[in-house]
Amino acid sequence: MPVMLIEDIDLEPIMVKVMDKEEGLGWSLDFTRKVAAEYRKYLILCKENPDFPMVPSVFVDDFWHFHILDTLKYQDDCEKALGYFLHHFPYFGMRNKEDANNLKKAWEESRNLYESRFGKIDEEIWPKSRRCPNCGRRCKRVDSYAVWDRPRLAI
Repeated sequence: MPVMLIEDIDLEPIMVKVMDKEEGLGWSLDFTRKVAAEYRKYLILCKENPDFPMVPSVFVDDFWHFHILDTLKYQDDCEKALGYFLHHFPYFGMRNKEDANNLKKAWEESRNLYESRFGKIDEEIWPKSRRCPNCGRRCKRVDSYAVWDRPRLAI
């Protein structure tokens, strides 16, 4: 049971790291604030659609990576705000042609879900791209490592 609202997650440490020019992405404070706000919306959509492979924008995905890297905070934030650990599956779309098509469909549906919930999407933060980033999905099994096939080298 969540004990914290997504709006109450402290993202300031993540913002500081993202803005760092050496260890982060060197984003401006203004852009980082925009992406952090969109990341919160992404988390809300993941919480409201736990069985759908919600696809973030490339910028939201980058921000999510930095949140995940603070493993203790990320785990705690997920448990308190979502009620479960939100896993990141970085191989969606890479495994075969059907998987790539499924990713494109999930990307379009993610954008539709966003606009249904929050209104017009911010194209600066959610640009259409050649290849969509990754998805977030609720873990349903303790042995989640076996849930999804990972790609292998073709050697």
